[in-house]
Amino acid sequence: MFEAAAASSPRTSARTAPLGLWLEPPPGPRRVLAGSERFLAASSTIYAQSARAEFIYQIISGVVRTVTLHRDGRRMVHGFHLPGEIFGLEHEKLHHCSAEAVRDTRLVQYPVSRLNLLSDTDRAAVQELWTSLLLSRDRTAARFMYVMHGSAFERLAYFLIDLAERTQSHVRIELPMSRYDIADYLGLSSETVSRTFTAFRERGFISTKGREVRLLSDALLRLSEGLCEEPRPHGPRQ
Repeated sequence: MFEAAAASSPRTSARTAPLGLWLEPPPGPRRVLAGSERFLAASSTIYAQSARAEFIYQIISGVVRTVTLHRDGRRMVHGFHLPGEIFGLEHEKLHHCSAEAVRDTRLVQYPVSRLNLLSDTDRAAVQELWTSLLLSRDRTAARFMYVMHGSAFERLAYFLIDLAERTQSHVRIELPMSRYDIADYLGLSSETVSRTFTAFRERGFISTKGREVRLLSDALLRLSEGLCEEPRPHGPRQ
């Protein structure tokens, strides 16, 4: 049902814009899914790994993380989903991971069985749903590239810039997730995440106050693209 929408959906993000324009992301998606609303307190489970995938979800407010727990106890955070974003659509009949509320969250759940009806009644909604899925796919591919080939500095720079784009926060970002969440998302230890934040502050790339991060330099964008020398956590500035 998504073929027509795919042909005209944008496949680029603010990351592809020329340097200096990356702080002007496109408008966020409207509320697409007209389903039933749910409220979940922080740390609540929306669906469990291997549960039946009967609904897709769009966030109204709050933040959701998708997580896989391995048998040996290791945790992988697949993604963080923000207001307006859609998640939970699976290729198979079961969820491949769990979804948890990072903070108090309101969302809409829409039955997967009604997606064909949506394509007949609201083509604009289908267009935005398809665009959301494409952006999610592209974000997963970019994260995989950074985790496989990027340094800790490149991974964290990518994470902060991606979050700024998606929240349309310009230079000020609130981090609702913990350092442990960020570490499990980027394939790093929490200690490495903390040291990298420190290096960014020392180099003047960012400033922090509690959970708030301010982006101070376009060098962060160049670093995420491998075009800037990595900062030294405890060495002299250059």
